[in-house]
Formats: sequence, C-alpha cells, structure tokens
Amino acid sequence: MKRSRKDWWQSVANRRDDLMVKLYKANVPYTELKRAVLDQEKELLREAETPRERLHIQQLTAKLLLTEAYGEDAGWAEFGPLLRRCERLGYADITHRVHVACLYVQSLHRFSTKARQAFDMLADVERRLKRIPKNHSLRKEGMQSITHARAVAAAAGFTPAT
Repeated sequence: MKRSRKDWWQSVANRRDDLMVKLYKANVPYTELKRAVLDQEKELLREAETPRERLHIQQLTAKLLLTEAYGEDAGWAEFGPLLRRCERLGYADITHRVHVACLYVQSLHRFSTKARQAFDMLADVERRLKRIPKNHSLRKEGMQSITHARAVAAAAGFTPAT
C-alpha cells in the first residue's frame, strides 16, 4: 500500500531530525554537516513527486544551512551564497523570512559592508508582518525577533543609519 503524502512528509521531518541529532552528537565540523545535509537533500528530492515538494525541501535545506553557517560564524564567502540561495528559492512562510532576515542583521559584525542590505531586508519583513493582525501570534513573535536582531546589531555598533 502506498503511503500518503502526509506520512511521507512526516518521514522527511523525522529523517532530517535524525540526521541532525547524529551530526550534533558526533560533533562534526560544519563542512561535513553541510555535505551530509546536501546529500540527504538529493535523496529527498528524488523521492519528491511534485515541483512544489522539491522546492519546499530545497527551502528547508537552505534555511538549515544558513542557520548552521551563522552558528559557525561563517564569513561572507559561505554565508552570502546561502543567503542568495534562500532569496532565490523564496521563503516557505513568514517565519522563514523573519528567521533569515534576523540572522543576516545579527551577522553584521562579520561583514559590515552589508549593513544596508541587511537592514533593508529586515525592514521589508517588518512591513510584511505589520499586514498581519496585531493580536496574531506570528506577528508578535516576528516583531520580537526583529527587536532582538536590532538590539544585537546595535550592541555590535550597527544601526539602520550606518
């Protein structure tokens, strides 16, 4: 019996989680983690049945790799292409967009020449969040994340005016 797409997506989530736990426990360097995640992405892309499923898998992978690059204090040579990949693929939802913009702004201490672009991206996300009703949890959480990202950037000496 063929499994449903809902079951397949659950297996995708479980396999991705299992891989990350295994990699974290093994304390592998970022380059090995990236290779393993991209290998798994290829496997999942072969299993995907629609272009939308393939795109979503790529979006999830791009977000994960960007987050890991941020955690490793990667320079622009690594972070920049991952950021462009996220932008090229688009965002799965508003929380994905907020996450990427906040990481970008919080990374400015590593690539200060990108401050204008980072703050422009953050302002765009903020405008999008403000279209969501004020009492909606996504808006509240997103605005808190933006406030935090601005505070981190300000502590490092970066403001939208710099």
